[in-house]
Amino acid sequence: MRIPTRNSCAVAISILVSAMLGKGGSALAFRSIALLRQQTVRLSIKRSTTINQFDASTVRRLYHTSPSALLASKTGDSRTKAVSFSQELTDVKRQVEEAITLCEKNRKSTTPIHQLKEAIADLEKEQSDPTFWDEENSSRANQVNTQFSSFTRMISRLDNWKSWQGDAQAALEMILNSGEDDGESLLSDEERDMLLEECKESSKLLLEDNQRYELDLLLSGPFDQSPARLVLTAGAGGTESNDWVADLKRMYERHCEAMGFSCVTEDYQTGDVVGFKSVDLLITGPNAYGWFQGEKGAHRLVRLSPFNANNKRQTTFAGVDVAPSEIFSDSLDTGSFEIPDNDLEITTMRSGGAGGQNVNKVNSAVRIKHIPSGLQVKCSQERSQPQNKVIALERLKAQLIAVAQEQRVKEINEIRGDMVEASWGAQIRNYVLHPYKMIKDQRTGWESSNAQAFLDGDLEDCIGAYLRYKSKQEREESSTAS
Repeated sequence: MRIPTRNSCAVAISILVSAMLGKGGSALAFRSIALLRQQTVRLSIKRSTTINQFDASTVRRLYHTSPSALLASKTGDSRTKAVSFSQELTDVKRQVEEAITLCEKNRKSTTPIHQLKEAIADLEKEQSDPTFWDEENSSRANQVNTQFSSFTRMISRLDNWKSWQGDAQAALEMILNSGEDDGESLLSDEERDMLLEECKESSKLLLEDNQRYELDLLLSGPFDQSPARLVLTAGAGGTESNDWVADLKRMYERHCEAMGFSCVTEDYQTGDVVGFKSVDLLITGPNAYGWFQGEKGAHRLVRLSPFNANNKRQTTFAGVDVAPSEIFSDSLDTGSFEIPDNDLEITTMRSGGAGGQNVNKVNSAVRIKHIPSGLQVKCSQERSQPQNKVIALERLKAQLIAVAQEQRVKEINEIRGDMVEASWGAQIRNYVLHPYKMIKDQRTGWESSNAQAFLDGDLEDCIGAYLRYKSKQEREESSTAS
């Protein structure tokens, strides 16, 4: 038997087209379809390693299917594909309209780009002053650098909005104007799908970044732009709670990586078996404290404990304390007030870890506790005890100012103790991994069944829900007071 070639298949196709276009050529068309069907089967057999490996049911189906059924199947596939593309195009048009509407709304609430450029020019002029970097001007230098970075990011964001909106509109316009009134399109299926994918991707980026900008607008507090200091502490649960602190540390580190924050472990105390008893994280980036302030509280984990010999379900807790690391505000300065020495309890200890004999034999680490409120900070990052004391005192002042602002008190000594209690009844979020998987925020009601993604750092939706919840509460309180 002669093995057919691609040329013979092409001849069969040309005969089929000629017969279908001619008058009274239906019989020839059917014979051409049968010939084409036989050639297809033989080519499939040729491609297989042996005839025995070829699916016999496929051979019978191709030989015995009627030509009209083949044409009907092809027509049905084309119709289904057209309906699917039409539905997808409708969804993309809706997404483009939503993204552009939100973008125009946000543009009206932003500072015009020419004013941002003028502000950047003024800041650059101030930075060029020879005395700008002197030590006595360090506070003002931090403020200027923060504003400069903020204005630069805003200009870059506006440029991205313009680019994404233009790409989405151009791709959508090319698809809609491809000329399908006469039944034929100027674009091939591949070109049309490529343009649709480009339109979908650009509009998605535009929509997501504008939604994130809406959240950024909620971060307008006096300390929201400051770096955030997260202190993770093991609570009830023993060894299990130490491992839970390690999991939370990994979760926040991955979230910082995804959001573009810098996360540095400044201090930690390892557990007796695994994990950590406490971890001190410093997070820097745009609006770091404002973004993470809602994480303060007790975090409850329910799972089958790997440290339980009977593999029983166990509940454990970890506390997360959040405070601004520095105060970046024109109206507030940590050096503008003093804390009475009688209100401070200062203890020293050895830092331990890497660093040679100095950290292992000298009490270089410092812990300062504010007795009236119970707030305390520890610093062991420097090799000198006096340096650690200065840093710890600045951190304590920043934390006291932030808590005073949150509790709306006029004097530091009016601050009530607001320590995080990592135990039953105090949790802000539940992490249930057995017998079902569920992450639920107790304050906002936000929940997700994708527990693994959440523990891998996908916290944006949950934190966004809390920021909206907090903003709504503040509006209701202000309306009630007025």
